[in-house]
Amino acid sequence: MDVVLRPINDRFFHEQVLPFLSRAMGDASGALESLLDSLGDGQSRMLCERMLSTALPGGLGSVDADPWADLVDRLAFLSWKESPTGWEVGGDQAGYADAWDEALHLALMLEEPNYPYWDTRSAREVRDGFRFRPLADMGLASLLAGHWDPFPEFPPDRVFSTQGRGEYFPSERFAFADWAWRPARAVAHWQVNLPRKLERLMAREQERMRLPSLPERDEVLGYWLGKQAQPPPLTVAFSGLGPRAAGWMRELGTLTAHIRRAALAKQGLAALVTKGTSVRI
Repeated sequence: MDVVLRPINDRFFHEQVLPFLSRAMGDASGALESLLDSLGDGQSRMLCERMLSTALPGGLGSVDADPWADLVDRLAFLSWKESPTGWEVGGDQAGYADAWDEALHLALMLEEPNYPYWDTRSAREVRDGFRFRPLADMGLASLLAGHWDPFPEFPPDRVFSTQGRGEYFPSERFAFADWAWRPARAVAHWQVNLPRKLERLMAREQERMRLPSLPERDEVLGYWLGKQAQPPPLTVAFSGLGPRAAGWMRELGTLTAHIRRAALAKQGLAALVTKGTSVRI
């Protein structure tokens, strides 16, 4: 399974996507008609009209499943912009894609100060548990695992699903699914805290290796923080942890770059676990 991380228009998601999905739980036809009034995108309008032509009174079960999935995928994971004719799909923006297991591993290295990234078995146990009960307040790791924050007014796993994962507990204000999002304010907060978390990771690695200092520490941090275009070719950090470790530094830099770009553009982020089958062990 793979995971995709994409920047999204924060205002469009707040003003159009969330109200549409909330209303559709009980009144799918009304939600589609209301959405049509605000859309200028031809493909999305066609999907709405197709569902309305066969819809029955009621919620999600009253509309055809295939065009519904296509519409939600389009609304939630494409870049939208406002135009005189309504909301339209904007220019394609680069997203992040990797094996879900590997991306979650990197995110937990960043977010969880006690994550045992050097111990293959223990780290795997943490990730497996996190996937089926993602914790809140774990930043990027929580997003990649499908945790919803803020808590939605609808069960996200019923709205859209690729793997069938999900829980929705209103009394606990806890929800997760195969997809999730974070508003621009959360992404901006992540960006502010990135230097501290990355420095913490380097300090943990220095402690693991029992060294008085890491020779390439400043170069690695510079790459992760976007101050250097490339990481140092050879590093002491993360050595001795197997063949996967060689790519951790570069991939973590790729992930942090997506956070940085979204924050600077005042965008939110959406994550989706896809139906792919590649998983790095």
